[in-house]
Amino acid sequence: MQRRPLLLAALGALSFLPLFAGAAGEPTVSVKHSIDVETPPGKVLVELTFVNQGKTTVWIPRELAAGDELTGARFDVRDAGGKPVAYTGKMVKRAALTSADYQALEPGKMLMNTIGITKTYAFGKGRHNYNIGYSGAVLADIKQLDKATEFPARPVSFISTIK
Repeated sequence: MQRRPLLLAALGALSFLPLFAGAAGEPTVSVKHSIDVETPPGKVLVELTFVNQGKTTVWIPRELAAGDELTGARFDVRDAGGKPVAYTGKMVKRAALTSADYQALEPGKMLMNTIGITKTYAFGKGRHNYNIGYSGAVLADIKQLDKATEFPARPVSFISTIK
């Protein structure tokens, strides 16, 4: 299994970023998330962690919180030179998201999920350096699907070896 150098692991640990939203009188949303990558031989696995530090339930897109495959380009994957890596996975054309497309995350709880992206992005053959990040949406109110708040994850560097 490819392990990242200590410095990159430390940067990954720092990628927990808080999200605070809400106007006066509305509950404040406090979510921390992190993205990490494991690269066993021939694979790229994205590990996502969401922690609800607020006092109310929030909703995370189910595809990221509990899914095992992507239905569109959800991550920003770039090579070492900053060039985007093409998304080659399936693209599902669908109606707007509904409440069934979100996973509840109660106060004080954590969600962890791993998604394999080896075949959904055009990773080069051989050993290469990449960066990955994403903008995730959080709902403070499942009845207001049009009011998702996006928050960017700090990009994480990783090395992949694909044969």
